[in-house]
Amino acid sequence: MKFTAILVIAPDDLEDQVIEHAQRAGAAGVTILQGKGIGGEARKTFFGLTFEGMQSVLLMVVGTHLSAPILKELHHVLVRGTESRGLAFAVPIEHLTGIDIRQVVKFEDHLRQDDT
Repeated sequence: MKFTAILVIAPDDLEDQVIEHAQRAGAAGVTILQGKGIGGEARKTFFGLTFEGMQSVLLMVVGTHLSAPILKELHHVLVRGTESRGLAFAVPIEHLTGIDIRQVVKFEDHLRQDDT
C-alpha cells in the first residue's frame, strides 16, 4: 500500500474545521504542531507592537488514494473567493515504519468499500 503525507498550515481558529473536513474525506489520525509564520505581506502592528497570529501545522499520513479527496475537501476551509486562509499540500512517502497496523487495516477496508 502506498502512503502520502498531507501537511496543512492554517490559523489556529481553523484547526477544528480542518480536522473535521479531513476526517470527512477519509483521514484518520492527525498530528498537530503549533507555529508562527511570516507571510508575503507586512506584519500588522497594534500600538507599535507586532502581531503575529499563531498557526497550526497539521500532519496526516493517509493512503495515497485519499490524498486528492482530502485536499479537495480542505479547499472549502482554506479558500474563500480569492482569499487564502491557509495552505495544504501532499508529499508522497517513499518509506514508512511505525504506523499502527489498525490504521493500515482501516485504509484497506476503505479501499474495499470503494471497489464495491
